[in-house]
Amino acid sequence: MGSLRDKLTRRYGTRMWDILLRVSAALALLGILLTRVIPEIGGLVSFVVVTIWVNGPLAPFLPATYEPILMLFGRLYPPLLIAALGIAGTLFIEFINYYMYQKLVNLGGTRRLRDTKVVQRVVKLFERAPFFTVWLCSWSLLPYWAIRVVAPMAGYPIRRYLAATFLGRFPRLWFFAALGQFLDVSVGVLAAITAGAILLGLVVFGRRRRESSELKV
Repeated sequence: MGSLRDKLTRRYGTRMWDILLRVSAALALLGILLTRVIPEIGGLVSFVVVTIWVNGPLAPFLPATYEPILMLFGRLYPPLLIAALGIAGTLFIEFINYYMYQKLVNLGGTRRLRDTKVVQRVVKLFERAPFFTVWLCSWSLLPYWAIRVVAPMAGYPIRRYLAATFLGRFPRLWFFAALGQFLDVSVGVLAAITAGAILLGLVVFGRRRRESSELKV
């Protein structure tokens, strides 16, 4: 019994990864239980889990991965439902991302980078129209990963950050989910594109981790 308690209370990796693992495990368990009652629920729970992981720490290594996922699930379920679940998972992980990057930019080495003239200039530009900038980057082709760093660096309130993300992301999620119903592409092709994009991202992530560990050695 003590061993089980130790495993449940033990932290796995950093706090960020620990939260992701626990939430993913809880959602997976919930999906298994609900699937026995309502079979369709299992796919929706898996979609939320994928949403959290694709928008989490691996996001910079998984560019253009989430869109085919949205189109795939938009073909299988009502697009509005997919958009609603997608934005719920997105806001959850962005809440964690905000505090993770806030802690990251206050570390010793990163703090020196933050105090450089270039970074300070970027922060000042962001502060001119922060809500508009977050909103614009959350739905357009502009890099949203930069906002994940600049917003906490500028001390932008998290409620406004999440509100702007919601207003920009939700229409984007709905658009790609609805697009899946109109594209003349089979579910199998969409699934193959999705799996290929995720696999490619994981390969790039693994290679960069190996390169960074070799440099440390």
